[in-house]
Amino acid sequence: MIRLGISVEGATEREFVTRVLAPVLAQNQVFAYPIDMHGRVSLERVEKEVSKLLAMFDHVTTFYDFYGFHKRPEGNVDVLEAAINDLMPADKRHRFTPYVQQYEFEALVLAVPDRAEIIIGVNGLGEQFREIVAQSGGAELVNDGYKTCPSRRIKAIAPLYDKKFHGPVALEGGLQEARAACPRFDAWLNYILQLKVNQNSR
Repeated sequence: MIRLGISVEGATEREFVTRVLAPVLAQNQVFAYPIDMHGRVSLERVEKEVSKLLAMFDHVTTFYDFYGFHKRPEGNVDVLEAAINDLMPADKRHRFTPYVQQYEFEALVLAVPDRAEIIIGVNGLGEQFREIVAQSGGAELVNDGYKTCPSRRIKAIAPLYDKKFHGPVALEGGLQEARAACPRFDAWLNYILQLKVNQNSR
């Protein structure tokens, strides 16, 4: 059994981990516990939070949005993940996997257009999601501009979208579809799914 602490940005990510990821991870003997940062995530706050979690869990990972990360360093999401990793003591990094969603959690929602249309209840929403994703070259590539980040694009065509509720619920039955459309997310999830297997092989 692996006790996995997931430091999450806020309530939406906490719900997503609890409702969607934790049951899937448990099938692989990885038991996930989300720890909510309540927004305004920064490198300084991450260092304090993750240092505490490393003393409590077998392994620790993160689930933050790239968009809105407070005082993030220049560069892309890989640069930010490397900066987070560098915050941890070298002798503990083998128990830590930084992950930042490019660009927002809503990239995953855009990746499940038909389920999102049913859950949010806006006719034609799925087709509009497909157009947004196609224009950007992929769900994870819908950019982080103020007016063009994934959450604001969704709100623009579905004003009643409640990210804390609709996002996790849309993904409950659509995780495989989201993984297929979001390769960065899929690589991270695949890695933490294998934590128990990798522990046994050491």
